[in-house]
Amino acid sequence: MLRRLIVAVSSVLLVVSSCGNDSTAPTTAGLRLDQIEDALDAVEEVAGPNLNLFEVNATTELVNIFVATDLDGVPNDDGLPDAVQRFVFTERDGLEIDPELVGANGPTFQRSVLDYDPTTILNKVLAELPNSTPQMFVITAAGTAEASSGMVQYRLLMLSTQGGQMSVVLTNAGEIVGTDAE
Repeated sequence: MLRRLIVAVSSVLLVVSSCGNDSTAPTTAGLRLDQIEDALDAVEEVAGPNLNLFEVNATTELVNIFVATDLDGVPNDDGLPDAVQRFVFTERDGLEIDPELVGANGPTFQRSVLDYDPTTILNKVLAELPNSTPQMFVITAAGTAEASSGMVQYRLLMLSTQGGQMSVVLTNAGEIVGTDAE
């Protein structure tokens, strides 16, 4: 009986370890990229469509969305936002809204420019840096506040086994285009 149990457990472990070696399997290292669309839907349900966003990021637990707005609710003469409203989304708790507006400026983007596949964008970087731990996937606007391109930049913040953090800049297809060590 014990021998059959050991054989059965060994077979299960073999199958599980074989499944983990499939390099074509979608990999997000536990980061909640799968929840970004749901989080954006929830924010739009509360704040309206066509929002200008400063940043969207995903950790292993949640998705943060930073929406550009105005401190006093009145658009500035220059048309640029001067505040940020933060939204936090978790699968379990849904959407939470931070009621405090915080002064902010910078380039913005709209949801419509997001053009990545959340199931594959991290595959290459995770394969090339297997000994680093992904901390956060970040989407920010490219450009400056005055000359926003309306485009986005994708980054993966990694904790290095050597100590310190590294920010890896990715294309929408997951190609590595640069790094910043911190």
